[in-house]
This record gives sequence, C-alpha cells and structure tokens, in this order.
Amino acid sequence: MKEDKMRTTLFCDTCMDDTEHEVTYVDKILYQIRCVECEKSHSRGSEIQRELYLNYMERVFSKPKRFKNEAGENLPHFLFSLPYRVMSKPFRTYKEIKNMFNYKRKI
Repeated sequence: MKEDKMRTTLFCDTCMDDTEHEVTYVDKILYQIRCVECEKSHSRGSEIQRELYLNYMERVFSKPKRFKNEAGENLPHFLFSLPYRVMSKPFRTYKEIKNMFNYKRKI
C-alpha cells in the first residue's frame, strides 16, 4: 500500500473558515481528510477495504492482457526479464496482500 499525504486549503465546517487540511490517499484512493486546526477528520473507513480489494482483483485479471501487450512491444526485453519476474512475483504478491491486511487492521 502506498499512502500519500498532501496539504491543501479547504473549507472546514467546524472552524467555519478556509483552513489547511491534510488529505490522505491510499493507492490513489481518497481515504481521509483531516483539518489541521481543529483535528476533525472525515474518513471512508471500511469502504476503502473494498476498493483496495477490487483494484487488486482487477489487476490480477488484467495481467494476461498486460503480459501479452508487453511481449508484443519488446520481446527480447520481455524474455530476458521473465525468469526474474516469475521468481519474484509470489513474494511481491505476498507482500502486497500482507500490506492490505495490515492496513485493514489500521482502520
């Protein structure tokens, strides 16, 4: 999971003014908006779990098509990198699923 935080100015309904807010994205999905002044936050909670899972499954099901496109674009590079990718994919998949469950506990 890649968690990105950025700061922006938004209108806060508690402060009744334009204040600085911290906006958090998880894998490019809006997760939380928190007012820096009053510390009030709005989060999407369990909705994000579903979206993260759906994004992961979409990537899994689209992998054969992406694999085919990559092989067609640059076959020598594709064949050269294939053994490493085949060996490392289970570990990368395990790490991503582990991070997804760890993030679930965080929510």
